[in-house]
Amino acid sequence: MAILDKARELASSGTNASILAEAKQSGPVTATKAEVKTALEALADHLRRNRHQDAVATTLALLLWDADAAVARIRREGLWRGSRYKFRCAAALKCVEAAIGLLPELQLRSDRQTYLHSVRELLLAAPHLRKVRDSLVARLKSRQPRALKTLLFAVNEVFANNWQGDWFQDSSTFPHWGSEDVAQAVSYMLHLVRDEIGMHPKLWQHVDEHFVGRHENVYVSMLIDAAKLNEFREVELLVDAMPYEAVREGHLLRVFSSDENLEKSIRLGYIQGILQDHIRAQGVAADYGEAEESPTMEELVARAFKTGMHELVELMTEPIERLVFKAIIHKPFFAPFTSDAFFVDEAGGVLGIGIDAFRPDEAPSLKVSPGLTVMDVTKVQRWFRFMHAMYMNKLETFPDEEYRNALRMRSVILLVPQAALHELLQNVLDPAKAAEVIELLTLKESAEAFIDLQYKPFIKAGGHFILAPALISRSNLARNIVTANQMRKLFIGDVDPMEQAVVQALVDAGFNVKANFKYDMGGARETDVLCWRDGQLFVFECKNPYHPCSAHELCTSFEHIKTAKDQLDVRLLWLKDLTNQAKLLKWLGWDVAPTDSVHTGIVTGNRIFTGYRMGEHPVRQAHELINVVLRGEVKVGPTKAVKFWRGPQLHAVDLIDYLNGENIVRRQLDQLQPLDRNFVLGEVTLSVRNYVMNLEHAAKDVMAAYGEPYEVPE
Repeated sequence: MAILDKARELASSGTNASILAEAKQSGPVTATKAEVKTALEALADHLRRNRHQDAVATTLALLLWDADAAVARIRREGLWRGSRYKFRCAAALKCVEAAIGLLPELQLRSDRQTYLHSVRELLLAAPHLRKVRDSLVARLKSRQPRALKTLLFAVNEVFANNWQGDWFQDSSTFPHWGSEDVAQAVSYMLHLVRDEIGMHPKLWQHVDEHFVGRHENVYVSMLIDAAKLNEFREVELLVDAMPYEAVREGHLLRVFSSDENLEKSIRLGYIQGILQDHIRAQGVAADYGEAEESPTMEELVARAFKTGMHELVELMTEPIERLVFKAIIHKPFFAPFTSDAFFVDEAGGVLGIGIDAFRPDEAPSLKVSPGLTVMDVTKVQRWFRFMHAMYMNKLETFPDEEYRNALRMRSVILLVPQAALHELLQNVLDPAKAAEVIELLTLKESAEAFIDLQYKPFIKAGGHFILAPALISRSNLARNIVTANQMRKLFIGDVDPMEQAVVQALVDAGFNVKANFKYDMGGARETDVLCWRDGQLFVFECKNPYHPCSAHELCTSFEHIKTAKDQLDVRLLWLKDLTNQAKLLKWLGWDVAPTDSVHTGIVTGNRIFTGYRMGEHPVRQAHELINVVLRGEVKVGPTKAVKFWRGPQLHAVDLIDYLNGENIVRRQLDQLQPLDRNFVLGEVTLSVRNYVMNLEHAAKDVMAAYGEPYEVPE
């Protein structure tokens, strides 16, 4: 019997209880791929329309077809996420409870059984989330047409001030949340307005000056509630896409990774990314010093204000009192913005893009879209950074703080006609590039999906654009354009530079290396890197996704390493046969003997998951792997490092230690301490297990293990 036929038969039983009882007595169900797809589409429709019996019957019919495959497909498509149905998800809860009731009759993997129990706990929390969401919608409705522009002003402020969140602060207070959290919170509220109110230009006409008052807390509470809802949405995605669990303990809904090293490796990756940003910033500051020819944008504007540029920002009184920037449409005026030379405050970011792309010398020319380079995007951001600095300098000329704050709110969020924005950007880029920038960065009024403002910061409102200059200038737009528009292949080129860098490092370290070759290892398969040294054989799969900045991107990176794990499983099994090895070594022309010592690794371009083990295979970051084989050192300060090789020179055992999680990997993971972040959402508290590191303690631990640090070249 086909899936939908079985679903109709089950549904005719009447109640959910009778449907489950009938399913327990049913035989197996058969289906083609097309029928499975149709059944999943039918289930999605039943859930969307909240049709309980039909949804339960279809779920059970899918499980009778193939329980493991059905749960995997439902999980992958996110059909049981409460946020998908505005947290009105009684039908989804009934489906999960029925699936759990059918478990004694099924052959279902234990991790998928854990998933069913976890998603049930998330769905049981949905009524509390719905109240928070409904309250947020009510506040947005009651405060139109002032809410959206006021909230965008809040985003602009936190980006202008490089606001850093503090996880040790209560999540019900604003200091807990960082600038990216605030941007995501406002993005979510924009999505709610589109869904529940409808987007129209009048919503962007005014700001609520109470926001900068001494006692304002309405908009702050809205931002915090939206940020908490986003945390829950990310948890839903993690439980669906990765080995995370949700368990109820009284009023606490605890969420944690099934293997604590998974979450540790994620936090370690983010910590390492932040440290690398700081190191680059220090390097740029040292290189540029106080050079007059490359000041920061703020320094340039401050100097220009003293020579009369303040006249370009005028105080207008109609229709409301506000500051207006009057750009001089004159090519020489735009010379600093069209220059290929960097300002100090943008050089580190561009350098970081190049390093992360494993092409540091080519960073400005890297393509982020068919017509745009990193340098083009930098010039656009430079212009918006200039505009923001102009407003800030002009505002400082008004001594009364209360008046200045109100004037800032009315002035810094720009309402720009579409034609004017095109004309303005054409003074920075040629017309075709200016049009491409606008197309790629525009958040359209009709957008249905949730889109983070950091990816689409040009907000379309009728014939105008709403622009937050600090948000535009301080977001990583080059990276976000690549990610949002799936331009990664264009960005890295035809040959992966990360893989090339790893191969070259291994060659320089004295390994025999063969890369990107096809050989029949239980099937004609391409192997990324095979290398040999000191009687040890190593095989690596290289994956180069972008550094993830959201749960969705994190899950994409996880899928990459899952794919690498499957590839390495096949190769490792084949290479453990010494007869197979002998044939391969002869084909390679390497005059070495087969060995029982075969080691694998998944090498990633971003730092997330470094230190994790996927099956038998360690996950290691490419820059770190390169350091292990070429230098074997770890920095304990801006210019100091210690050596962690066993001896003065590299031996294969040092790489084996690293892959096995010894030396520096174990020490880094051991320094991570658990931190439970609690988010009160009505009568339920979401408690998410994360990890933090005391960097001072970590540096002392490394020095205690490996000796006194030495000076390293900058």
